[in-house]
Amino acid sequence: MRLYLFRHATAAPHGSSAQDASRPLTKEGHEEALGVARGLKRLDLGITLVLTSPLVRARETAQHAAILLGTKVELRELDALQPEIEPRHTSLALRPFAGHERVLCVGHEPHLSAWIGELVSGSGMRCQMKKAGVACLEIGRVPPPTGGSTLRWLMTPKQLILIGRAG
Repeated sequence: MRLYLFRHATAAPHGSSAQDASRPLTKEGHEEALGVARGLKRLDLGITLVLTSPLVRARETAQHAAILLGTKVELRELDALQPEIEPRHTSLALRPFAGHERVLCVGHEPHLSAWIGELVSGSGMRCQMKKAGVACLEIGRVPPPTGGSTLRWLMTPKQLILIGRAG
């Protein structure tokens, strides 16, 4: 399975009037999510399933991606993509989706980088994903074993937006 991990785009700041789970994307965040989604579409990745954290900012990011990736893309919420969930539980939560070859997961930091570390090294390797950044991992089976995955690439939103504008 190719697993694409997409950190939500820029959201309203902490401490705004909304509770954390209800913080929406900013105007710039919507533009950022759309630009990155255009880049993913241009890469023609063959994504058929978008899984998202139920938090508003991730859901809004995922909706932009699902719409731009095409009509054959299914969008579903996955509680295991919430920021406080342990990465191993997120891996186990992929079981029902084992039949999909290309899956985009929209979530949060530091959860996504911790999950990447667990999937690739199993020993706490860390990377930092920018808001609206995307990583591509190759996992051999579902659920993926700790340390048994390959990080194929990690792109910033700026890189993906430029890809989306090309051509």
